[in-house]
Amino acid sequence: MKIINLRILFVMGCLVPTVLHAQAMVVLGGGQKAQECYMNAEMAARNLPGVGRSLLEACDYTLEFSNRLTLEDRAATLANRGIVHAAISNFDEAMADYNAAIAMRPSAPEFYINRGNSYFMMRDYTRALNDYEESLKLGLKQLHFAHYNMGMTFERLGNDPVAEREYLLALEYEPGWFMASDRLQIVRHRMSEDGPIED
Repeated sequence: MKIINLRILFVMGCLVPTVLHAQAMVVLGGGQKAQECYMNAEMAARNLPGVGRSLLEACDYTLEFSNRLTLEDRAATLANRGIVHAAISNFDEAMADYNAAIAMRPSAPEFYINRGNSYFMMRDYTRALNDYEESLKLGLKQLHFAHYNMGMTFERLGNDPVAEREYLLALEYEPGWFMASDRLQIVRHRMSEDGPIED
């Protein structure tokens, strides 16, 4: 079965309001519960009201009882459940799902960007960057998402010049994107206030 990638926003509450990007995966072979799992992952990724443990039920049911799942659909359902886990701060469970999905489909760039988002929320910025870079190597189509996420990560690491470069790359791939433009302005303002960095 073909898996269709859809863009969704993953909203995180951090020191400053941030938005990283996750991608839920449409599961075609898993029936109604698999589709419900996808919709729940989309809701969780957008941080819409009502995000809670109950959103896991359709994913759990699909993984336990659906005998129609292809390997690709099972991996996508695991990744979708990982998004829900991450949205409710169940990071150990999210990581287990992402790792299992990656073991099944190691060439799926969306799985790495989602796992990178969880690493980011856990403040493991080095691993977050590694996963964002891996998603690029594997051919992520939405390049602006990965570069935006990397910019956010470099900001957290205190490296505004590299964050600036990443936001510029995001804007190169998605001209006029207001989120990258806003972060770019913030970084440039902060750098102009701090002045040049001396060795």
